[in-house]
Order: sequence, then C-alpha cells, then structure tokens
Amino acid sequence: MSIEDVMAKLSKKTRARMQAASEITIEKLPLASIGLTRDLGGGLARGRVTTIWGSKSAAKTSLLLQTAGELQKQGLTAAFIDAEATYDPTWAERLGVDNSQMLVSDAKSIDAMTTAVVELCEAEVDFIIVDSVSALIPSSYYEKDADGEMKEGLGGSKQIGTLSKELSNALMKINAVNSRSVVLFISQARNKITTWGAMGQAQGGNALMYFSSVVIRVSSSSSEKEQIKGEKAFGDKILEVPVGRKVNFEIQYSKTSPPGLTGEYDFYYEGENIGIDAPTELVELGVKTGTIIKSGSWLSYGEFKAQGPRGFAKLLREDGNLREELEAKLLV
Repeated sequence: MSIEDVMAKLSKKTRARMQAASEITIEKLPLASIGLTRDLGGGLARGRVTTIWGSKSAAKTSLLLQTAGELQKQGLTAAFIDAEATYDPTWAERLGVDNSQMLVSDAKSIDAMTTAVVELCEAEVDFIIVDSVSALIPSSYYEKDADGEMKEGLGGSKQIGTLSKELSNALMKINAVNSRSVVLFISQARNKITTWGAMGQAQGGNALMYFSSVVIRVSSSSSEKEQIKGEKAFGDKILEVPVGRKVNFEIQYSKTSPPGLTGEYDFYYEGENIGIDAPTELVELGVKTGTIIKSGSWLSYGEFKAQGPRGFAKLLREDGNLREELEAKLLV
C-alpha cells in the first residue's frame, strides 16, 4: 500500500495534519557566537524550545540580546519576557539591539509569561527570550482568601515543586502552538545536594529539559586572573583594567545537532567591540581547520595577511566581504 492510498483512507481533519517525512525541513537561526552556531549545525531550530543556563557571570542574557540584534538586521522580529525586571535599553543598544523594534513584556508570573509567549508564537515572532525561569512566580504566590483579598505572606510558596509543575504545563501549551518561533528559556545554576556532594543544576525542573530540543550550559570565572585586560584612559593616565572574560559553552543535549560539543569565546563589556568577539572566533576556527594558514605569529588567507588572531580579526571587521567568504567556508 502506497502513502497515497493511506492518505486517501484518512479523515479530512487527520489528513490536514499529515505529511511525508521528506517534506519536513528544519530552518535554523544563527547565534552571535560563530563557534556555538557551527557546533549547533547552523544555529537553533525554529518551532522549538531551547534552554541556556549556567553561572551568573557567563553573560547568558547578553549572548541572546546580541543574537536578537543581529537577527533584527536580517529583518526578523524579537521579543523579551523580562521576568527579572533587568532589561536595560542602553546596554541592549550597545549589543546591537534596535529597541524601537524589540517587544518587551513585564510578565512576572508563569501564567502571564505563558500567555505572552503563546500569543507571540501565534504571531510568528522569530526569536523569543524568557529571562528567566528562576524569576517566574508561581500562582500560589497570588492566593486569595474567602473575601477575594490577596493573602498576606508567602504561605502558598511552601508547596513543593510548584514552579516546576506549573512550568511543565506552560511548556506543553507553548510546544502545542509553536511552529515558527525560537523560544529560549534562561535559567540559573542551582546546587543539587547528592550523595556525591553538591552539583550544578538548572532551575525549572525536569520538564524544562524534556521539552527543550537544545540545552546549552555556559560558564565563566569572575576571578581577577581570568579577566581579559585592556587599557583605559583616566585623565592623563592609561591604566590596565578588566574589559572582558572568556566564556565556555557546552551543548549538553541536542535533537538537531551532535551533543557534547564544547568551546569558548571572548565576551567584552568594555572597549570598542562590546559583546561576543565573533571575528576572533572565526579566525581561531579558520586556523584550527587549516583554512587560515599560521606561520609563526603571522596569519594568512589568500592575499590577506596579519599578525596574530586579533590582527586578522581587525581585517574581518574592516572587510565585510572577506568575513562573509570565511563564514561561508567555515559554517558548514
């Protein structure tokens, strides 16, 4: 029996929900990090949920804001659910975000977040950031008494697993309506005490991991020796100050690319190039694959030559065609 024969026997309603597997395509949106995009096989798939979690100093929100800014330049839409009440238009603009085209919601509860994300998915917004799971408030915080007045105190918050249970229901609803959006949940690292001691775990419960097609963990050290240093003028003096830090990433789980891949990138919060240093990432990837030839401290690609990764990265910033050519070769 052919597939056409099977389709002919189905009801009109069921037939409308069926298609041949050969017709399914996965469209991906790239991230601001060249290395992370490459390891994800081109980026994050549309119509899916992604979780990104890790330490406080790892610039999780900034990674996604910078990504949103770059997607906006391609004519795509982005939204930000600001559960933590930390959205800074000035910082977002420095990362490349067009604030006039960024939708921001002040939803604080799981119910409000779910309503916002579901409607944004139905409106086919391309890139939706929820910042963060850890700040979302369960409905038990809003319990009312017999007179309809809000109860005082946080008695309802003592229910075990309230956030995880409600978030599980929220994810099922979001998953049911999402067909085009990349939905990203940011979560913080929490200590889970086991017989082996304390270990890091994302807040939000097992459902968050279950419904996520991709889980990315990022980490960075805020210690002095791990900082990237740069020069800054203070009056007539030039002092060496921290301007950035290295961020490590691990693709812990992925349904759309090989899992277990790791890497790192430089993130700058001061200086000329704020955010993830994608050009330097591209250079290092080029050297690693042999696309860019390294001879001593000099790097060369065709007629282009510069000293050191940062010197060659400067060429990429100045020559958009050269950068596009290298990206086309390396992001495959």
